[in-house]
Amino acid sequence: MATRFEKGSLLLLCAVSCLAVPAKTAAAGECEAAQKAGQVLLTIKSDADCKLTINDKPEGVLAAGKERAVRAPKGKQVVRCASVAAPGAVARDERRMDEGCDSMDFEVAQVWRRFTAQKGAVTDSESGLSWMQSDNGGDVDWSGAEKYCKSKGGRLPSDKELKQLHTGDALSTPCGEFPCFTSHLFRLSGRFFWTSTKFEGDQAIVVGMAGVRPAVQSVKLTTAKDARALCLAAGN
Repeated sequence: MATRFEKGSLLLLCAVSCLAVPAKTAAAGECEAAQKAGQVLLTIKSDADCKLTINDKPEGVLAAGKERAVRAPKGKQVVRCASVAAPGAVARDERRMDEGCDSMDFEVAQVWRRFTAQKGAVTDSESGLSWMQSDNGGDVDWSGAEKYCKSKGGRLPSDKELKQLHTGDALSTPCGEFPCFTSHLFRLSGRFFWTSTKFEGDQAIVVGMAGVRPAVQSVKLTTAKDARALCLAAGN
């Protein structure tokens, strides 16, 4: 996924790299055959059953632990691995292949089981924290975000707590025009979120969730454009 700059009060640099880790490449003979046919060969493996799509073409179910070698036209390869057991959970990898063969290994089983939703809250089994399932729904400054969370019986998270929600490429959910890399169970309207962590008196930390790593920035407390409140639920 290409580096992207977005305009606005909050500037995000999304240097997005693939979650996939190296897997055993296809046999040399298969790679040569693909090259002779003017194609590339991609070998894919996942540790959880998933519905595989390559460049929007369905490739059926990829069984956990089983490799599959797929030929594709040269150029950008967009691979989606959609969970069979957890509807809505999708891992995605994108890379360019102009020759030869490559491989990817989706390690997603643990993170797909990590989050559960009940009664408007999403619980993270890794941190033990429960979050409100939806953000506040629109631009809000720091004071407004804090008041919103208190009105719901919750609180703003610290920067450390919010960064823990980031899942790399293993999960994503829409957040306005962008995908945010956190649980698919969240309902988000933007990609930047306030924290309770203040900086130099008149600023606080916001965390962006639209890159492969959390985008951490300090902004003025009075900034509202593009900022949201994603609150920890009551009792946290």
